[in-house]
Amino acid sequence: MRILVADDHPLYRDAVCRLLSELDPDAVVASAESLEAVRSELAADSPVDLLLIDLRMPGSEGFPSIAALHRDHPGVPIFVVSGSDSPLDPMRARRAGTLGFVSKSASPETMRATLAALLDGSWEPLALEAKAPVHLTPRQLDVLQGMAAGQPNKRIALNLGLTEGTVKLHVAAVLEALGVANRTQAVVRAQELGLL
Repeated sequence: MRILVADDHPLYRDAVCRLLSELDPDAVVASAESLEAVRSELAADSPVDLLLIDLRMPGSEGFPSIAALHRDHPGVPIFVVSGSDSPLDPMRARRAGTLGFVSKSASPETMRATLAALLDGSWEPLALEAKAPVHLTPRQLDVLQGMAAGQPNKRIALNLGLTEGTVKLHVAAVLEALGVANRTQAVVRAQELGLL
């Protein structure tokens, strides 16, 4: 598998490249720091099996540029990894033809799980037309924020002035509402839905 990591921040780009190599030692990981470099890599003889790209980098206009990449290279799966925290970005990313979106502010656990799912083929893009809107109570959203920060139930309970048992109930309700099996999936899905 050949993966292209496109990001103009060297430290972040190198960290993602290292994590990908750790998750899949057989993967060939290349990098690019501008949209022009991305286009050159995609036009090269070596096919790209996955493109991880930031929204903001030299030469890029954000989602219009990503949509153009998808149009010009429809066979290349694209996934957006961005510092943007706009709740609309996950859906914009899907409309641009990508597999999905994860924020750079996601916890290390969430980032690792997302990349691992992309590598092993278990990533499931969120349908653009959701069957039903997800409704979480304000307290469930508070608990979800704690989950996104990688906090255990005990810490969430302490921060919110709740008992640990109550937090467990909220966590279970959040997982059910989002239709996922665990906390990591919940955070990823919540980001896609713009809840985080």
